[in-house]
Amino acid sequence: MLRLSSYAVLSESMKHGGYALLSGLTGAVDVVDDILEGILREKTRGADPRFVYFHDGELSEDVRAHWIARGYLTSLTHEEEKENVRMVAEVLHEKLSANQTIVIAPDMDCNYRCVYCFEQHLHTGADPKPAMREEEVEWIYRAVDQINVSFTGKKRIALYGGEPLNAKNRGLVHKIVGMGIDRGYDFNAVTNGHDLDAFLPLLGKGKIADLQITMDGPKSIHDKRRIALDGSSSYDRLTANMRRALSETDVRILVRVNLDESNIGAFGELLESFDSEGWMNGQRFVVNAAVVNVRDDRGGIAPAQALLSVMGKLRKYAHRYGNVEIGSSQAEQGDLVYFALAGNKPHSLRSAFCGAASGMYVFVPGGRIYSCWEAIGTAHGEVGGYGAEGLSVDPTKSAEWFGRNAALIPECLDCRYCLICAGGCPQHAIHNHGTLYKPYCDGFQETYPLVLAEHVDKYLAELRR
Repeated sequence: MLRLSSYAVLSESMKHGGYALLSGLTGAVDVVDDILEGILREKTRGADPRFVYFHDGELSEDVRAHWIARGYLTSLTHEEEKENVRMVAEVLHEKLSANQTIVIAPDMDCNYRCVYCFEQHLHTGADPKPAMREEEVEWIYRAVDQINVSFTGKKRIALYGGEPLNAKNRGLVHKIVGMGIDRGYDFNAVTNGHDLDAFLPLLGKGKIADLQITMDGPKSIHDKRRIALDGSSSYDRLTANMRRALSETDVRILVRVNLDESNIGAFGELLESFDSEGWMNGQRFVVNAAVVNVRDDRGGIAPAQALLSVMGKLRKYAHRYGNVEIGSSQAEQGDLVYFALAGNKPHSLRSAFCGAASGMYVFVPGGRIYSCWEAIGTAHGEVGGYGAEGLSVDPTKSAEWFGRNAALIPECLDCRYCLICAGGCPQHAIHNHGTLYKPYCDGFQETYPLVLAEHVDKYLAELRR
């Protein structure tokens, strides 16, 4: 008698028929028909997923042999299979930890006051926050050399803030990028785009190759949510700057749209404005719809709207335009499914949610280093410092952050999405549980079966063409 793997994931129905079946332990992906889906649904309905068994004769010999080979059926007990997942998670984390993430925040001040900003605690008081001194840039690169940064892919540094591309810091940013390029790095930047025109010579492949810019709706909505301190229309300024960046450079732009009840109804209008510019379905322009997170009175964090509901409302746009993604983490996981199939490879698994859980160093003005850009300014997020004498790292805090992986979170080890979700955002786990070593699920269990179906279906549709 064989057991259904505790880590088998069945998708929702696909648009063109059938269902996707994924092994969260081997990375295998298969399509099953309505009959096999019916058997799986009946077997698992109301059952403990750890104890779902198949008796001889319930499946054909061909299906039975194929499912064993792919990892959907196993002779192992749940505890034995869980031990395998734990070992795989540790290997994956060790491999990921060999690649550090470097983030430089030239200035923690910002020329915007967005209504939902999670850095509001950094912008209190009348005095502006000091930008980095030029000697601090040199100290940072010295510290990066001491970290012994290794990359299996691109050598890349992220620029963050505050606002990293603030015109008042043009010389500072030129120095950061110039010193990085000399060392073989390229860059991406998370920016509000207000002063993007001042940095056009730095944009493009081999320089600042990618930008993430937020636009929350048409002008009447965006200007009320993302407020420029100089009193100008942030929508008009941003649109003009993106127009120039896309026409005058080869930079790639990801537009993030932060959604809640106040602006979700205008998402279509925003996409139409992008379409009128000729940006939709382009190779260098992507739209990512994400849900605003809100804090409750006790400091806990949760999406302002259920992501599954948002995905249901916005799916028509994702189908109409090929460059619209719904949900940040969910979109990333969908891409992993698609590219695995397109490359004839298993789905790539992971045990750490992000660089903060494997080796992210966020350098901010004043000689401090944080593990996560959402933890800047917090005592628990500060993992070290840098200065003229070099790098200093707190061994206890860095081990706590950089050692977090799904193998060390009991709830994750018992979850079929263990090596797909990887425990969720560590900073949000702290908000909700006071510890890194609890999961932050963010509706992953509800949304992933839909994401899996859509991206397998996308791959199959392209094969039919």
